[in-house]
Amino acid sequence: MKYHLVTLGCAKNTVDSMRLEHALRTGRHVGVTTPEDADLLVVNTCGFIDAAKDESVDVVRQLDANRRADQKLYVVGCMTQIAEDEVRAAVPNIDATFGVEQWDEISASIGAASETYDIPAVALPVLGAPSAYLKISDGCDRPCTFCIIPTIKGGMHSAPVGRLVAEARMYAAAGAKELVLVAQDSTAYAEDESMRDGLAALLEDLSAGVPEVPWIRLMYAYPGRVTPRLAEAMASLPNVVPYLDMPLQHGSDSMLRRMKRPTLAKSYRSIETIRRAIPDVTLRSTFIVGFPGETEQEFRELLRFVEEERIDHVGAFTYSPQVGTPAAAYADQVPEAVKQERYGRLMELAQGISHTANRAQVGREVDVLIESREPGQSATGEAIVVGRTARDAPEVDGLALVKGTYPMGSMVRVHIDGALPYDLLCTPVEALARS
Repeated sequence: MKYHLVTLGCAKNTVDSMRLEHALRTGRHVGVTTPEDADLLVVNTCGFIDAAKDESVDVVRQLDANRRADQKLYVVGCMTQIAEDEVRAAVPNIDATFGVEQWDEISASIGAASETYDIPAVALPVLGAPSAYLKISDGCDRPCTFCIIPTIKGGMHSAPVGRLVAEARMYAAAGAKELVLVAQDSTAYAEDESMRDGLAALLEDLSAGVPEVPWIRLMYAYPGRVTPRLAEAMASLPNVVPYLDMPLQHGSDSMLRRMKRPTLAKSYRSIETIRRAIPDVTLRSTFIVGFPGETEQEFRELLRFVEEERIDHVGAFTYSPQVGTPAAAYADQVPEAVKQERYGRLMELAQGISHTANRAQVGREVDVLIESREPGQSATGEAIVVGRTARDAPEVDGLALVKGTYPMGSMVRVHIDGALPYDLLCTPVEALARS
């Protein structure tokens, strides 16, 4: 059977899709790049916010409208876990729906093998790029009032260390130059096994297990949970990059209480802990604007926090009520126009901070991981390839524009010549040496 798989949503969904692909390929099914060539169409959906759910339904509806009578359509993942009736009402002709992590059921329905497919095969493409996501746990035990993830995924459950190291080795053998560790709350890793500082221990095992992978990157740390042991491990391990993503969600204590998130004091403590251990650490965070009840004063507290802490990379979302979460029932919802206006102000501030941080990089020599398959051209006709420095995570942060032609997956030493608000302009050191 030929299948075409569409993945929507976050990096954790990408990992789930790779595991599903391994199950299908183990069963001797073949992936194809276009829907027209497939016998089976599979959509791995996202149900985190309303916009993601709408996108999932639109994709499923479009595939259904264009498919042949002999093609089957499966819809799987987060949205079908919590809103299967909604999906089937929108697209009644779906052949089958499955929730999250129902690998056995999906495999059995089309005759695919189900054993050992939680470790992707080496032959699988590593995201079609030199980076691979390593999902260290799933589910969440946190009580955030805006989040539907615990309902979708259940409580936090960690992947075994041995499996993660084996998976990392397979990615390394497939050519990965970067492992990006993801979870709902990475700092809770191994707490379900009653282990303290399990994340630090995992980083040590991964660093030793794949010394040939130059970059290991940590995402989704929880505020207040960055321990001295974790910071020390990140600082001492040679292939763990000095980068930390820590979604803080707001800069006002009153808002954080309504969100049931850690206090600002815990955020400050985590930032201080990591900066003391790694003075040049790059920090990324995400924030919600327009949460129910947010006043202009509370929003200004968020702006002040971002400006004072100089967060290098800022992502922002306007609040979207999720049915089944406490916040969706709050009476004091913020008008959409106010959300959008505040979003614009926050991102304008964040852009200026990012530009300042980028300008501070000018004159330095750093490594760039090349991501583009084919070179492009600058305005002056020079060949340019696109990559990232260790300061930038894939898909969410800035880029490095490098003069010359280099293959995807190569690591190039460059001199940073210039800085844009989010991206860097670079010349390879070897080219400078020749000139």
